[in-house]
Amino acid sequence: MAILSRLRLKQLALVASLEMTTNMHESARELNLSQPGATKLLKEVEETLGVTLFERLPRGMKATAYGVVVARHARQIISETGRLKAQLSAMQRGEFGKVRLGAIMEALPEQVSKLLTSLIDSNSGPQISLTVSTSDNLIAALNDGSLDVVLGRPVERLDMSGIRFEPLWQEKLAVVASPDHPLAGRNRLTLQEIGGYGWILQPRPSPMRMAIDLAFAQADLPPPHYTLETASMLMTTVAVGKSDLLAVLPRSVADYYLEKGLISVLQVQLEEHMSRYGLLIPNKDEFDPEVEALVDMIRALSQTQE
Repeated sequence: MAILSRLRLKQLALVASLEMTTNMHESARELNLSQPGATKLLKEVEETLGVTLFERLPRGMKATAYGVVVARHARQIISETGRLKAQLSAMQRGEFGKVRLGAIMEALPEQVSKLLTSLIDSNSGPQISLTVSTSDNLIAALNDGSLDVVLGRPVERLDMSGIRFEPLWQEKLAVVASPDHPLAGRNRLTLQEIGGYGWILQPRPSPMRMAIDLAFAQADLPPPHYTLETASMLMTTVAVGKSDLLAVLPRSVADYYLEKGLISVLQVQLEEHMSRYGLLIPNKDEFDPEVEALVDMIRALSQTQE
């Protein structure tokens, strides 16, 4: 408590900014401080914590291991302070509050759309701010406090120590092509037959990219050659529909575009290498009421789909 009483939000904001900019002058300008004032703030917070947060280099500042940890917690504290203000304002207006939800693309056609429909039909519950991205990006946002709940998958290379995972759904994969692709409509294709075409793939280490790479490796085949690497499934679908490139999509997403006549789904068997996805939530004892309400709705939704 003695340390907490001596820390100020302005000091934490400086640490968080400086880790990103690595430049004291730029961070001082960002926080509307003079450079001497910013230097003094940094010295004060380092003395309070008893550690060196940044190395002073000839061209900028580099966060030490201590600095990286303090900056991460500083962003969380600042984010929670902003949420507190927003929540109080919402309560004064008689509103339920807002939940920042992150979701991977394959959760959109089924889980997220049904969740939003349920909220609209009930005319109650929290407001939703939705971010769609890959699991690694969403977990990073969850770690720094800019998201409250994520529908995604754990990523081994990332820090998951502060996150709890509840697996809820299993997603199948589909290899897709344009409706007039030479392989469209053919039965019982093999990985060897489709491997010779150009591909659109998600960047590593996304689970979907790792799944397709592993499928080819287990068939003793080289990984597919890609012409385009993108995490955007909309871009993937548009490019597939206008070329002879192949791609892999979650089956739920592929079915949606298949119904619209924008793609075809190739008849090729893929081994199931995708792990289940579900709830990723901060590992803490208490949540804001609106976050708790949304998490309960997601759990209930998963039970109706089993």
